[in-house]
Amino acid sequence: MSDFIIKLEVIAAFRNGPEVALTARIGRAQPEAKDAWVCPVEFVPVYHQPMSVKGVDSFHATWLACSLVLKLLDNLKQEGVELKALDGTGFPLEAYLAGLGAGPQDAEGR
Repeated sequence: MSDFIIKLEVIAAFRNGPEVALTARIGRAQPEAKDAWVCPVEFVPVYHQPMSVKGVDSFHATWLACSLVLKLLDNLKQEGVELKALDGTGFPLEAYLAGLGAGPQDAEGR
């Protein structure tokens, strides 16, 4: 994907295995039909083909695409893969995930 708007790079350290550079790229959401937008997502080398995430508008499609990437990273972590930032420090996945479960009350600080 050459026209991406968001990029996230993480190192995945597999138990008793190699460290693998993961790159997630999210493209610009585009209208697909009335009340439907699609946002392309790449997550290499885990998935070799780009995925498409659909939402009701551009914000929703982009939010869902970001959520998908974070959930894929969380799945790796749950399987015992250590996630690292490019500088070798721990990747702060919990900080990224913190907002996914927030409802309107949480967002307002109640």
